[in-house]
Amino acid sequence: MSRPGFRLSRTVLMSSSLIALGAMGALAQQPPPEESPPPASVLRLDPVTVTATRSERPIGEVPGTVSVITDDEIDRRLVSNPRDLLRYEPGVSIGNDPSRSGLTNYNIRGIGGNRVLVQVDGARLPDFPATSPTFNRDYVDLDTVKRVEIVRGPASSLHGSDAIGGVVAYITKDPADYLAEFGRDVFVSGKTAYDGADDSFASTATLAGRVGSLEGMLVATRRDGEEVETNGRATANPQDYFSNNLLGKLVWNAGDDDTLKLTGEMRKAVTWTDIRSERSATVLDSLARDTTDRYRLSLDHQHDAPIGFIDQINWQLSWQRVSRSEDSTQRRLTAGQRRLRVTDQEFDQDIYGLDVQLMSKAVLAGLSNTFTYGIDIDYSDTSRPRDRTETNLVTGAVTRFVGGELFPNKTFPDSTTLLAGAYVQDEIRIGRFGLTPGVRIDYYKLDPEPDQDYRNLNPGTLDVGKVTETAVSPKLGVTYDLDDRFTVFGQYAHGFRSPPYDDANIGFTNAAFGYAVLPNPDLEPETSDGFEAGLRGDFGDAGFSVSGFYNRYRDFIEQVVVGTAGGLQLFQARNLERVKIWGAEARGDWTVGHGVTLLGSLGYARGEDEETGDPIDSVDPLKLVGGIRYDHPEDAWGVELATTYTARKSRVSDDTLYQPPSSTVVDLMAYWDVTPNFTLNAGLFNLTDERYWNPQDVTGQSRTSTSIERYAQPGRTIAVNAILKW
Repeated sequence: MSRPGFRLSRTVLMSSSLIALGAMGALAQQPPPEESPPPASVLRLDPVTVTATRSERPIGEVPGTVSVITDDEIDRRLVSNPRDLLRYEPGVSIGNDPSRSGLTNYNIRGIGGNRVLVQVDGARLPDFPATSPTFNRDYVDLDTVKRVEIVRGPASSLHGSDAIGGVVAYITKDPADYLAEFGRDVFVSGKTAYDGADDSFASTATLAGRVGSLEGMLVATRRDGEEVETNGRATANPQDYFSNNLLGKLVWNAGDDDTLKLTGEMRKAVTWTDIRSERSATVLDSLARDTTDRYRLSLDHQHDAPIGFIDQINWQLSWQRVSRSEDSTQRRLTAGQRRLRVTDQEFDQDIYGLDVQLMSKAVLAGLSNTFTYGIDIDYSDTSRPRDRTETNLVTGAVTRFVGGELFPNKTFPDSTTLLAGAYVQDEIRIGRFGLTPGVRIDYYKLDPEPDQDYRNLNPGTLDVGKVTETAVSPKLGVTYDLDDRFTVFGQYAHGFRSPPYDDANIGFTNAAFGYAVLPNPDLEPETSDGFEAGLRGDFGDAGFSVSGFYNRYRDFIEQVVVGTAGGLQLFQARNLERVKIWGAEARGDWTVGHGVTLLGSLGYARGEDEETGDPIDSVDPLKLVGGIRYDHPEDAWGVELATTYTARKSRVSDDTLYQPPSSTVVDLMAYWDVTPNFTLNAGLFNLTDERYWNPQDVTGQSRTSTSIERYAQPGRTIAVNAILKW
């Protein structure tokens, strides 16, 4: 699908960028100025996480499983979106809808959607209405990211509602990260990238500087691409897309103890889709335009000097807004007459956040204690207006009563949501033992505001109401150092998720199709209890981690049939019985010598509905990753070969559902630091042109669906990027 001039202008722009980068790269081969210090040698350390315990800790000291993906890995593994980010990550995946919406939602150990909390720089990212099949949470451009942290399992004791399945946290770069590169007061860089999976080009420009105690930066990224080419027997729906992302920060280092940071971010993404998969005897063609705008402002302050018993203070004020428009135009044939149907669906959400976190260290009863405690408050305002018109192209008549619905309407009323929590965590050291108890108390209030648009879809009297809940989420983590090399760890964590605005108060009647959906403000919060235990080993040139987990979920909220009335089949969100998911994960690396490192990881999970005994369809099958990497002794260049085996998805809740077969995918990646200023990265993915499916993409799809072939993953593709910095 092409818009006039789109492909040509993009190609000219990117070709010019590549030529410019090549020319600047050649200039960069000249020796750096004498005042520039030589690059420091790389010291390999255990990655640090902040999200898991709300304080900086090496992941080897955390009583649970955490992944940290750094910006170096993002560049060297040619990552351009969350799908690439999780390519070799066990126990975590993300779905993709090739028909229109693209990337969908993170799934951690079989739990996904809004049950996984997604943050950027500690602020909660906007969620999405679960009732929308064309929505995604691809909100953050990865060229702005310093690292991505993934916390597996319930994390409500520190992060509140929606962290029942885990947390995905984006941490964006600061000016100091760039300025430290060459030790200068000015940093400039340019990056250009190509990804053959969707024929996309991206360009990123970065400027950072320091004047006295002030530091600032701007990072701008433009991406253009098309549909993800499948390796199936059906072609993907044609698409064109672009995104513009701008991140700016201003940092004031007010002395040795205080840092004040102002962050602003703007992102716009637009996708045009020719939805050929919707064509039928009655739908002649279907065109869509989806637009997402996200804005963020935040003010952070960190104080690192004692004030009484408080050793550190961090606070943040934030505001975020997402505005998504889903527009479509269909030419239809009804009763022999041509009609034009135009649909406009919106989703608007504002989130105002306050986070205050304190840290105190104390020796109590001869034991070292580090207390982390504070409050966070999120207030959101959510609306989802829908409009549709249908024009009879023969008579010219226009109607807003389409498909059994009167438009404009809303499937759930405008809603405000208040989430407020207070938490405390103590990190205690007792010889070789480390204990991390914690508890959080949350207050939740949902306040619906029905208007005429909501009543247009709900002519009867519906039981729309406020929802008020409180929850207590405890946790306990333990580590024990067997010796200098081996550490045993384990934790218990309780999680909860408040009834969301659309499940609690969704309501509409569609007499033409014979059904109605009823609100249920009496829903109970979803809860979980998670247990994990494992062993880590660190031998200097080798390390590993292996763990087993068991998570039990209660009162899952799902739409179910509750009866019939007036000739209509009635649906309503209800709390279901218990669900359990258990499994194991492992990962390790071994530097065998001469720059050669062996890598491996494994993720296995199994889940079932305890009431019916049926498998949980959202749980991924076994995934095994093995690789070998060579790094030149001076880190001048390197190459990595990675193989990913995914087992057949043999466990589904219904035999009529599609069960993707097993697959083995081989990737080859390489990097070359041409000079300290110029780097090239390249990758050849799916080396053997394997025909395979991502299990998350086809969850719930019928095995007889004609769309299955559209969900096949890309065949053999290449990706390259070039980075110039000075």
